[in-house]
Amino acid sequence: MRQINTFSDKRLDNMCSYCGDFPDTRDHVPSRILLDEPFPENLPVVPCCDKCNQGFSLDEEYFACAIECIIQGTTEIEFLNRQKIKSILSKKENLKKRIESSFVVENENKYFKIDLPRFENAITKLAKGHLKFENSEPQFENPTSIAFKSIFDMDENEEEAFFTPTVFDKAPEVGSRGLQNLLIGHNQEILSHWTIVQEGTYQYMVSVSSGVEIVRILIWNYLAIEVIWRNQ
Repeated sequence: MRQINTFSDKRLDNMCSYCGDFPDTRDHVPSRILLDEPFPENLPVVPCCDKCNQGFSLDEEYFACAIECIIQGTTEIEFLNRQKIKSILSKKENLKKRIESSFVVENENKYFKIDLPRFENAITKLAKGHLKFENSEPQFENPTSIAFKSIFDMDENEEEAFFTPTVFDKAPEVGSRGLQNLLIGHNQEILSHWTIVQEGTYQYMVSVSSGVEIVRILIWNYLAIEVIWRNQ
């Protein structure tokens, strides 16, 4: 990723990006469990307290392992693709059994019963991290809405809407990465844009306008996510 030094208000970095407490560590966003080795240079990091850093880790682990098992349709180690997930499930039998028990067959169709709170907790963490990294200003409230769907289940209109950049009606935070990395359209409008953390593995787009903040994420060219905050 392109390295950009921010010059926004330094007081915004003296708080955890997720809860606002004093930050005693930094957190990778996305977590490296969602990336392939070798990792890209200049991975996004945000200030974080140790409590949040530790508190999200198990949900992120479940989230990543569940996605891989859903993609492959199994928890059998030899049929999984991502080496990191294979290693985790080989060591954590209880996690493997929990994911395996979430597969159900109805009318000869196989479904996965997602642990929704754990999925939403991991997704909220990712979205808050991307907002902080791009716009400097943290977001401590819970999202107004969280939606996710396989891109293979999207129709043409849904897919176009997901990938099309949105228009900002105001500039990002002064000095932020987002302000220094603006994309200007043909009509001189300010557009959001996709940031590729690792090609084919993880990308995200942040849009901050008056009254609404939107984060879109694509994981492993499979799971499309949209997280929205609407100010009342």
